[in-house]
Amino acid sequence: MLLRPAREQDVADRLALGRDREIVHMFGSELAENDSYSRLEAQRFIDGLGQHPHAWVIEHEGRFLGEIRLDDIDRQDRRARLAVGLFDPGRLGQGLGREAIMLVLNHAFAKMRLHRVDLRVLSYNTRAIRCYQACGFREEGRERQAALVGGKWHDDVIMGILAPEFRAA
Repeated sequence: MLLRPAREQDVADRLALGRDREIVHMFGSELAENDSYSRLEAQRFIDGLGQHPHAWVIEHEGRFLGEIRLDDIDRQDRRARLAVGLFDPGRLGQGLGREAIMLVLNHAFAKMRLHRVDLRVLSYNTRAIRCYQACGFREEGRERQAALVGGKWHDDVIMGILAPEFRAA
């Protein structure tokens, strides 16, 4: 597992992974029947990662697997919001997301000296919730019917982890 800055070669890998219907659904969107992923979209995605000061490509066994970011960094309150996405459906459920998250949490708490990292996840994304719990995140609340996905309302689960909890794990 390697977390690294985005590079131009990642565009082809991101394009090859395209959009998986289940993964897109877990992110809170739905694919149209003939929805495709263009080279321009892949380029924009990789360019966006490259311009983000706290975003990394998740590379596993020499291949682009996904992205992980710390967003909304607040230096005063020493907090940030975690976002992670794995785009290869064949690599889900293997502990790779957990490994990437633990690397970023170590960076957030040890190097950046943050006190808190939180995230939001759709309540039906049980695989992600189990992963976050395994990393030490705790459910802190819910925003009821916060997302309209596929014509149905779904809750957002708000989860967080504090630096002392991470160190104790």
